[in-house]
Amino acid sequence: MKGLMTYEDYQLLLKGDLGKYYEGRWEYFKEVIDIIKSEKIESVLEIGPAQEPIVKNCDVMIKPEDDMWGRPKNEFFQKEYLYDATEKPWPIKDKQYDLLIALQVWEHLDNKQSRAFREVMRVSKKAILSLPYMWDCPRDSRNYPAHHMLDEEIIGDWTLNVKPEKIIKIPRTGHEVSKGPRIIYFWKF
Repeated sequence: MKGLMTYEDYQLLLKGDLGKYYEGRWEYFKEVIDIIKSEKIESVLEIGPAQEPIVKNCDVMIKPEDDMWGRPKNEFFQKEYLYDATEKPWPIKDKQYDLLIALQVWEHLDNKQSRAFREVMRVSKKAILSLPYMWDCPRDSRNYPAHHMLDEEIIGDWTLNVKPEKIIKIPRTGHEVSKGPRIIYFWKF
C-alpha cells in the first residue's frame, strides 16, 4: 500500500496558500484514511485532490481547465488524467483501480453525478466519496446551489441508490457555511 497523508502533511497544507480552504478538513480526512487502512488497497485513483491527494503517489483525475483550488504537485501523484469526470467513458480500463476517492467533488459535477458514478463502478472495486451534508447556504453565497441542503435522498439519486458498506457523518467544524457537516460514503462493488 502506498503512503497516506499524515497529520503533519495536513499541517503543512494549513500553512500554504490555501490554508483557509483546508481548515476543518482533517476531521473527515482522518476518517477516510482509517477506511483505507482497514482495506487491502494497491491501486488508487483520486478525483480532484486539490493540492495533495489522501494517498501518496496515487493516480489523479483533474479537470483540464484551471482549478482555483490548485493541483497537486507532480511529486504527489504518479499518473495524471486531465479529464472532465462528467464525460464518459473515462479513459480507464474496467476495474483498473482498487479504490477511487473523491472528497468534496461530487456536488460539482453539474447534474451529471449519476453518469459519473456509473464510471466509478466500472473502473474501481471500491469507492469513497465525501460530500457537504445539509448545508444551509445563502442564495448569494458561492456555496449555493452546489452545496445547499444535500441529503441522503439526493446523494442516493447521484449514486444510483447503490447501498454503501459504510456511512460516516462528520459534525460541523467551524462557523462558516463551508465548515458545515459532511458525510462520507464507502462502497465495495
